Amino acid sequence: MFLKNIRLKDFVRSERFVAVLPYFLVFILFLIFTALYPSFANIRNITGILTVSTVFLLVAAGETFPILMGSIDLSIGTMLSSSSIVAAYLFPYGGPWMIVVAIVMGLISGIVNGSLIVALRLPSFIVTLAMMFAYRGIATSLTSGYNINIRSRSFSWISTGEIIPGVPNILLWGFIVFFIFVIISTRTKIGRYIYAIGGNESAVKRMGINVDKYRIIAFAFSGLLNGIACVLLSSYLGMAPARLGDKYLFNGLTAVIVGGTSIFGGIGGLMRTLIGVLLIGVFDNGMNLIGVDSRGQDIAKGVLLIIAISVTILSQKRGKIILTK
Repeated sequence: MFLKNIRLKDFVRSERFVAVLPYFLVFILFLIFTALYPSFANIRNITGILTVSTVFLLVAAGETFPILMGSIDLSIGTMLSSSSIVAAYLFPYGGPWMIVVAIVMGLISGIVNGSLIVALRLPSFIVTLAMMFAYRGIATSLTSGYNINIRSRSFSWISTGEIIPGVPNILLWGFIVFFIFVIISTRTKIGRYIYAIGGNESAVKRMGINVDKYRIIAFAFSGLLNGIACVLLSSYLGMAPARLGDKYLFNGLTAVIVGGTSIFGGIGGLMRTLIGVLLIGVFDNGMNLIGVDSRGQDIAKGVLLIIAISVTILSQKRGKIILTK
C-alpha cells in the first residue's frame, strides 16, 4: 500500500501527468455538463463550441511559440483588436486588401516584438506588456472604444459560409492553418530549435545556433497567427472588435498553460494547446448553459490556471531531481 502511494505521488508529479490531465478534465466536464444540461452533447452545440474556439485556437497557438522558448507575449489580445480595426478602415478599398493588411500587420507586430526583445535585451514580459498598451492605444484612438461594422456578404462568407456542408468555413480555415503550424513546430529545423532553446538556451548557444534569430521567428509566428485570427474573427462577427483584447489574452494564455505547455519552455506544443482550447471551450459553453455569469467563470478559470501552473512546477522539480540522481 505504501509503495502504491509513492508511485501515485510520483505519477502526479510527473510530466506525463501534466500531459494526460487536460484530456481527463475535458472528459469529466463533458459528462458533468451533459448530466446537468442534456442538450449540451448534441451535434449543434458541439459544432458551436468548436466554431467559437477556432479564433482562440489560433491566438493560443501563436502564444505557444514564445512560451516554448521560455518567453511570453502579452500583446496578443490588443494586437488582434488593433490589426482588425486598421484593416477595417481599409475595407472600402477592397476586401482582399483588408485581409492582406490584417495578416501582414500581425506578422510585422510580432517581428517588432521579437526584435525589441533581442535588441534591448529586456524580458519578453516587459516588452510585450509595453506593446500591449501601445496596441490598445491604437485601437482606442481609432474607434473611441466602439466596434467598426463591416457589411459584406463575400467577406462574411470567409467564416460563415460552408465549403463542406455542415462545417462553417471558420472551422475549416482555422484547423488547416493550425495543422500547418503543427507540422512546422514538429517536423522542421525551426520547430526543433525553438524547443531546444526553451529546454537549454546556453547549450544551444554553445552549438553556434543564432538564438536571437529563432526568438524573433517565434514572435513572428505569434503575430502571424494573430493576423489570421483577426481576419476570421472580423469575418465571423461582421465587425472589427475594439474591446476583446483582454479576453483573448487571458483565454489564450490559460489554454496554453492548462493544455500542458511548460511556462519554463522546452516542454509542450501545439497539440497540447489544442486540448487546452477545447477544455476552455467546453468549460465556457457549459457554464453559460447552466447560468453561471462571466464573473463566476473568470474566478473558476483563475483557480484552474493556478492549479495548472502548480502542477507544471511540481513536474519540473520532479524532473530535475531525477536528472541529478
